[in-house]
Amino acid sequence: MSRNKVVVLSCEHAGKNIPEKYKKLFAEAKNELETHRGYDIGALELFDLIKSDYIAYKQSATASRLLVDINRSLYRRTLFSEFTNILPDTEKTQILEDYYFAFRRPFEEEICQLWRAGKTVLHLSVHSFTPELNGEIRQTDFGILYNPEREEEKLFAKLWKAELRKLLPENRTRFNYPFRGKPDGFVRHFRDMEANKYLGIEFEMNQKYADDTALKTKIAEAFNGAVNIWAKK
Repeated sequence: MSRNKVVVLSCEHAGKNIPEKYKKLFAEAKNELETHRGYDIGALELFDLIKSDYIAYKQSATASRLLVDINRSLYRRTLFSEFTNILPDTEKTQILEDYYFAFRRPFEEEICQLWRAGKTVLHLSVHSFTPELNGEIRQTDFGILYNPEREEEKLFAKLWKAELRKLLPENRTRFNYPFRGKPDGFVRHFRDMEANKYLGIEFEMNQKYADDTALKTKIAEAFNGAVNIWAKK
């Protein structure tokens, strides 16, 4: 095993929980909380299924993205939803401290510690997407998101797609779909910090497979296979 390459996992939209003190804000949002707006349906189980000897750290979030979206930078208009954007700045600051930074800071500390130890870090951020959005049917089963300008990310994405093709030949995998791999997000934050010792990959699973544990197990196995190849390069 290469001791210079490690994996870290995050799942920013794993949960749909609303803390008790904020539940009154979501009295009319019960339906939204159960949809893709509230959380990434099926993503947490996939996150939990991913196993690898190279995993150095894993972290998932439990609070709904409708409370605060920890996968967005502070300047983004979608950081707070319509349910929390009405709050005064003091309360927003408290939410940021309790949920946004409470997730981001320890994760960043772990990655920085690995960098200081001379490790190259492969960061996988696990997500899922709604099969249909605004009348558009998404034309894929899985999406692997990466920055095309970063050669190591591109190479790993190809490795994983090849492993998925072996284990799930009937399913379609597309690169940088249904979202592009470069825009703002938690992964982008680390790309901006480190050019050479960081690979940021986001995986998007179609939510029509949210209850398919067998399929998610194969996705996880394909990831592990790709990691084993990458780590030995």
